[in-house]
Amino acid sequence: MLPAANRLRTAADFQDTIRRGAKASRGAVVVYVLASPGDQAPRVGTVVSRRVGGSVIRHRAARRIRGAMAPLLDTLPGGCRVVVRALPGADTDPFLAESLRSALKSGRERSTRTEATS
Repeated sequence: MLPAANRLRTAADFQDTIRRGAKASRGAVVVYVLASPGDQAPRVGTVVSRRVGGSVIRHRAARRIRGAMAPLLDTLPGGCRVVVRALPGADTDPFLAESLRSALKSGRERSTRTEATS
């Protein structure tokens, strides 16, 4: 479970992060990263659609994603927002943590590159 201060909550935050954030896809996840410097704690949200499966499978995928993201929070800069979208198979992917770590790294690099050119 992610701490309350690290949860993305509003639909506007999710939409803004997905629209303006850098996108990286690995394995059974797509990660959107929006770097906005600040003193705020990094915030993370998950999106698991019905395409992934039934209710039990969707909740299992969301729990696995949150569990894999918890240790990665320390690597995120303050003010950073991340949305993780699960793809079919996220509930059973044996390499979910590695996929998340790799996609997060790629998304952060793209986000800072985009921010520097703006």
